[in-house]
Amino acid sequence: MNTNKKPYHYTMCGLDNVYLENGYIIKKTPYGEGIAVHDLEGLHKAIAYNLITKQRKLKGDEIRYLRKELDLSQKGLSVLLDVSENTIRGWEKSRSDISGSANTLIRIIYLEKIGKNEKVLNLIEMINKLDDELNNITLSEKNNHWVAKVA
Repeated sequence: MNTNKKPYHYTMCGLDNVYLENGYIIKKTPYGEGIAVHDLEGLHKAIAYNLITKQRKLKGDEIRYLRKELDLSQKGLSVLLDVSENTIRGWEKSRSDISGSANTLIRIIYLEKIGKNEKVLNLIEMINKLDDELNNITLSEKNNHWVAKVA
C-alpha cells in the first residue's frame, strides 16, 4: 500500500485534477518510478461518475475523458449528439463551450451505460460499427478484379 502522506497526482487518465489517497503502489523500475493502480477500471468509472454528477458544465478534457470511457470516437459522439465532428474537437480542446443539451445528454448516456441499459449500449455499438464502415475500405475480388464495396 501507499506509505506516502501526500496524495498521488494521477494524470495518466488525461485529467489534471485527479489525486489518489490510496489504492496504488509506486514501484521503482529501470526507467524511473512506475505506478500500479488497484482496480483501474473501477477507478476510471469512479472518475467518470464524479464528472457527470458535478453541478457545472463539462470542461474540454472531461468531455474527452467521458467520450473515451463511452468507447466512442469523435465522429461517433458527433453522430450521437447530432453535431459536427469539428464541434466535438472544439469542445475537447476548450476552444468553445459545450451546449447545455449536449452537456446533459453526455451525462445521461454515461449513466445509461453504467446502468447497463441495453438500448443505449446497442446504439453506441451501432454508431461504432457505422464509424468503422465509414472509415474502412472493404474490397473483394470478382472476375480477377478488385472491387470496393459501396456503403
